[in-house]
Formats: sequence, C-alpha cells, structure tokens
Amino acid sequence: MNPIFFITGNTHKFQIAQKALAGAGIELIQKELETPEIQSTSVEEIASFSAKWAGDLLKEPVIVSDAGYYIEALNGFPGPFIKYINEWLSAEDILRLMDGKENRKVIVKDCLAYCEPGNEPVLFCGSANGAISNKKGSRGRTSINEIFIPEGYDKVESDILWDEMKEFWAKNMKTYQLLAEYLRESAQKGSFE
Repeated sequence: MNPIFFITGNTHKFQIAQKALAGAGIELIQKELETPEIQSTSVEEIASFSAKWAGDLLKEPVIVSDAGYYIEALNGFPGPFIKYINEWLSAEDILRLMDGKENRKVIVKDCLAYCEPGNEPVLFCGSANGAISNKKGSRGRTSINEIFIPEGYDKVESDILWDEMKEFWAKNMKTYQLLAEYLRESAQKGSFE
C-alpha cells in the first residue's frame, strides 16, 4: 500500500491520526501544505475541496481533515470557522458570547476526505459531543480547548492530559477507523495500488 500524505500543519491532528490508525498497516506522512479553503459552513465541502486540490497537486493519495465546533446556543457558530475564531477571540471573548445562555451543548463535527490523484474524494464523517464551560480552564493550545468540556468529562480539554485527549478524539471520531476499513476493502478488491 502506498504511503498516504496527511495534509496538515497541525501536529496534534497528526498525532490523533497516528493513534487512530496504529496497527492498520497504513503509512501516514505529515505534509504541510496550504490548501485553498473554500468558504462554507460544511466541513464536508471544505475537506473535499482541499483533498481534491492536494491530491491532484501532489499526484499522491492524501487525506485532509476539517473540523467544526457547532455551539447550539449560537446557532452553530463558529462551525468550521473555528481556526479563525481561535486566532481572533480569546476564551473569555467566547464565554461573553455565551452570557445568559442555558444551552451549553457543542457538537464537534469532523470530516476526513481521502483522495487519490485524478479521482473524487471519499468522505468519512463523525461527531463528538461536549459543552461550553462557565469559566476558562488552564492555558491551552487554542481558545476553544480552554472552554470545551468533552462528553464524559467534568473539566475542559486544556485541563486533561494530552495522551488522554488523543485517545478521546481517536475513539470518538470514527473517521479514521472508517478510512482504514475502506482502504482494506479497496486493497482486497485490487483497486488500491
């Protein structure tokens, strides 16, 4: 099986992918490449477009992951624009947006797009639930992880050990397991070189 290039500059995303695909016989190589990111509220459309672009450019099989944090009380904001929100707003800014909101539920949607050069992307999507805390946790990697409480926990992501969070994301986002299953089936059919 050919190596697959994971298009990301985010080391944490790559570590989650490695954890999730451990033992699947897939050689994953991290490749930093700025892909054009279309403006859409759909993580599926964004991941699909970026994967097609990167696969055709590199002439190699690639995966691209796009995630969004959909806060129910804010009508799904920020969705897939989380990267920009993390750059522009602090955890305190986001908490101010949540002032007076009873519903703290967040759905984290992730879409993994796998694309071989010249082909259309194949999408694997998943989601995890959580909530926005009432106060900021310890200093984290991003604004959202200082206030996001993953389902099953009583503290924010930034207060949870990274190894535990890698396990949480790898287990809850079934996208990588679906990808591994797809690649195994493709290899058995002889469609994957």
